[in-house]
Amino acid sequence: MFRIGLSSFRGSLGLAFVVLWCGMPALLARAQTFGTGGGENPTSDNSRTPFKIKMNGFLNTKPDEDSVEVKLGISTYGETYQFALIDVEAVDNPQIGRTAILQQVGKYQVDFDLVGSKELLSKIGQAEPGTPLSIIGFFQQRNRRLQLESVSVIGMEKY
Repeated sequence: MFRIGLSSFRGSLGLAFVVLWCGMPALLARAQTFGTGGGENPTSDNSRTPFKIKMNGFLNTKPDEDSVEVKLGISTYGETYQFALIDVEAVDNPQIGRTAILQQVGKYQVDFDLVGSKELLSKIGQAEPGTPLSIIGFFQQRNRRLQLESVSVIGMEKY
């Protein structure tokens, strides 16, 4: 039978403690890098971190040379809308450029899956063709979801 003396056990326990103590910073750094949202770049294709964007353009019109055609989808209505995008920007982070926001446009049937209150979705669903809209929401690259914060007709905003 194998026997360990008390002093040998204490020495092994102390060694294990020192190894864990010295390795703790590396484990914490790894957890921060690979944890939920930790160190994640919001502009990567698989990012789950939403960032606020503002899009200006015209609903259900053909894009001209100054605009980009994007498809807005409202799954609760089962509808897709063409949007002639004139301008897009990351509201709270000017370092995120137009290219990063639009990197997935044209790869899928719906470029932006719109979700939000019935009131905001209705503003888009009931807008006449050619309506100039300003759409603000939180965009998540991974699933191309845009959580609407506001939808307004350009030139008709409340002051």
